[in-house]
Amino acid sequence: MCNSSARLPAIPAEYAAAAARIEAMWEAGRVCPFVGRGLRARVVEAGRLAAGGEVLADDARRVALEAENVATAFGPLRRAS
Repeated sequence: MCNSSARLPAIPAEYAAAAARIEAMWEAGRVCPFVGRGLRARVVEAGRLAAGGEVLADDARRVALEAENVATAFGPLRRAS
């Protein structure tokens, strides 16, 4: 298994960590991979914007926290056996 963090763009560590946790959840089959990928992208973008001073750091942190919480609300679809 490759290191997920190595694929993340240069964003502050707290956002990279949140994005990695979301990715780990979808890779482990705990959340819907479609929702997980979209929310991970949202966290990465919030981190980029915060690093560039385009959004307040508190707002970007809220986005990251919300994204992790929403990801857990959508479980993966299970195939019928």
